[in-house]
Amino acid sequence: MANDDAPAAELPEIIVTAQKTAQSIERVPLSVGTVDGELFQQSGATGFADLQGYVGNVTIALSPTGGDFFVRGFGTLSTNAGFEPSVGTVVDGVFYGRSNFLSVFFNDVSRMEVLRGPQGTLFGKNSTAGVFNLVTRAPDSGNGGVGEAFVSDSGEYAVRPVLNMVFDEHWSARLSGNFSRDDQGELFNTDLDRDEVNVAQDTLRLRVRYDSDKIRTDIGAFYSDQRLNANNFQLIKVSDPMLQLMRQYDADAEGRLDFRNSANVPARGATRFAGANATVDYPLDGLRGIDKLDFTAISAYARQVIEDRDIDADFSPVPFIRDTLIDPSPFRQLSQEFRFTGHDDNVLGFGHSIDFVIGGYWYESTLNANDVFRVEDLGAALSYVTAAQSGAPNANAGLQLLGMPLTRLAFPVGRLVDLLNPVLNPLLGGDQAAYVTLDQKTSTQAIFGQMEYFILDDWALIAGARVGREHKQGHFTSTAEGFLIPLIADQNDHDTRLSRTETEFSPKLGLKWQLLPNANTYLTWTRGYKSGGFNALPLNDRNLEFDPERATSLELGAKARLLQGSLRLSAALFDTRFDNLQVSTFATDSGAAAPVFLNAASARSRGGELEVHWMLPLRGLAFYGSAGYADAYYRRYPDAPAPATSEDSTQDLGDRTLSNAPRWTAAAIPSFTLPLPRDLLATLAIETLYRSQRYVDVDLDPVTLQKATTELNGRLVFGTRAGGWTLSLAARNLTREVIVDQVLDQPLAAGNYVASRADRGRRLSANLIVEF
Repeated sequence: MANDDAPAAELPEIIVTAQKTAQSIERVPLSVGTVDGELFQQSGATGFADLQGYVGNVTIALSPTGGDFFVRGFGTLSTNAGFEPSVGTVVDGVFYGRSNFLSVFFNDVSRMEVLRGPQGTLFGKNSTAGVFNLVTRAPDSGNGGVGEAFVSDSGEYAVRPVLNMVFDEHWSARLSGNFSRDDQGELFNTDLDRDEVNVAQDTLRLRVRYDSDKIRTDIGAFYSDQRLNANNFQLIKVSDPMLQLMRQYDADAEGRLDFRNSANVPARGATRFAGANATVDYPLDGLRGIDKLDFTAISAYARQVIEDRDIDADFSPVPFIRDTLIDPSPFRQLSQEFRFTGHDDNVLGFGHSIDFVIGGYWYESTLNANDVFRVEDLGAALSYVTAAQSGAPNANAGLQLLGMPLTRLAFPVGRLVDLLNPVLNPLLGGDQAAYVTLDQKTSTQAIFGQMEYFILDDWALIAGARVGREHKQGHFTSTAEGFLIPLIADQNDHDTRLSRTETEFSPKLGLKWQLLPNANTYLTWTRGYKSGGFNALPLNDRNLEFDPERATSLELGAKARLLQGSLRLSAALFDTRFDNLQVSTFATDSGAAAPVFLNAASARSRGGELEVHWMLPLRGLAFYGSAGYADAYYRRYPDAPAPATSEDSTQDLGDRTLSNAPRWTAAAIPSFTLPLPRDLLATLAIETLYRSQRYVDVDLDPVTLQKATTELNGRLVFGTRAGGWTLSLAARNLTREVIVDQVLDQPLAAGNYVASRADRGRRLSANLIVEF
């Protein structure tokens, strides 16, 4: 987004594939936010979450084991392995059924596109909120390579090599790697004396291209090994009895938001990703008199295997309950797409030109989710429950047993049970655990088509539709040993098989006024569909499945490149309504240890986006700005979960805001490029990124309200005009904003809260890129 070349007076053309064909962004009749690959390298970003502030009405959180994406206030939390996202993930034309595949593709990127609003017509199911479309760099025309080295003062460093090879006039290849480490992590665990959330990644990606006059074939493959210490929650509010108990196990335990936590489970997260895809483009110009016609086939296979995933389910140093995998958890997908895209200047002798795409899609996936919830220590469990009850907001602080305050009995009661273990174990059972599994198979088929038909010279009719069918099968089991898990988590043994079949219809209608080649105004009506599914942690046989959600949106927008190409403007207004909105929650009748997806009644989001990119008349000065407004709220949600401290189990959230939905997002980034001796350039950019307050849990408990934040970032970039080398020095979060992306109730301990911190305080970094 910075102006890297002072002599340039015109903004470069941005080509996007938002409509499954390469187009100038000014011709695309939908709201699209873009980030180019250079900003990935220059901003000091270490993941996609660091880029969310540059694009209005977008929220991103991503890890090796899950991804959370929200657009215009709508999205789906990855709290359940059975989830399917509301924002589709597409990389180089391939749809991925799990958002965390995106973590494989952070390096060697050409551009990132966020397509806002329902995108069901062209991109299919699970795109009710939008699509995250990533385009990686393809092999170029010369032999050479790129060496990239990144380091930050917060312990992160990475080496990202790229090798480009040209074999002959037709064959070329590009091999890229991302080898990153984090020696400090986001948190320090005082109980285990180790760093937490310290992601390490080893990734290799290969693209091989065959290019001739008649056919282009692009073959890709990737492998990624990602791992981390996975205790990412910290207690931020703790009752006195609970804090006293915690300090019996860790004297440094605390209940405040900082960069420390305390958890006794040595939780690990480890995921392996692999995949391959082939894209074939074949021109058929002139077939049946069509001026330009291309055939495209995309075949893809991908898998992720979560090999380790542990959760300290009580988020404390008390050895109470843990959730871990029974066996590695695999997800696999196989897909095939065929489509024709074309342009013709004369349609049956009536009207003017037509642009169209028509095709078919097939997708299959399998998932095996398996968990064991285990009580680690029976005495500690009883101590925990005693401390939780005596410290609950509605508890009697003076409650006594044999003249002793209950708050002081928690730890001794637990120790007494430990001493009596040899006697109690034969009676109660030695292993207090519940084993839960879900085996799921999904099959989807669809046909789709869309056209822009210029009925007049500058007026086009937009029409499209997608019809699809999906079939899911699920096999659930839940088996308990001992008495405690059924007692505290409402578990019951079951072995259940379910299947569901759904039909998708996602139409699109609109008008487009292409006043100039680089300016258009449009009005569209679209519908999107997100499939129903199964909950992956079925402690009992209730709430095993949830229904599909549907979105309907009206959007009015305009785009233009003005002032001899030095100014780019984009604006959109929208009104989106969701029916049967899927929400992630801890349902009181589904087991307190397991989040499930349920359907809210209905929701609505109204607002708009504005983006400005201007090369100002002062030589070397540029400005990028974006703003998003989204008033996202429940129209009706009478049985929403109540805060854990409430005496009621449900509440009415009608007319209340959605969680994870800031009303305002904005970015203002002025930059100045100065020519230096020896044909060098220096660019200074100052970034102000604003995000208004938002709740970060579905129950809208006041404790879960994240205040508004204003991040101030800066970067200084040195390099040669020819691009031989670039050195980027970046400073992020100079204002030291404290940001959390999730706050939850501590399980079975009303009035205690845990949070996942999203910021790392102030962070300084350097990134050196050398081309050879």
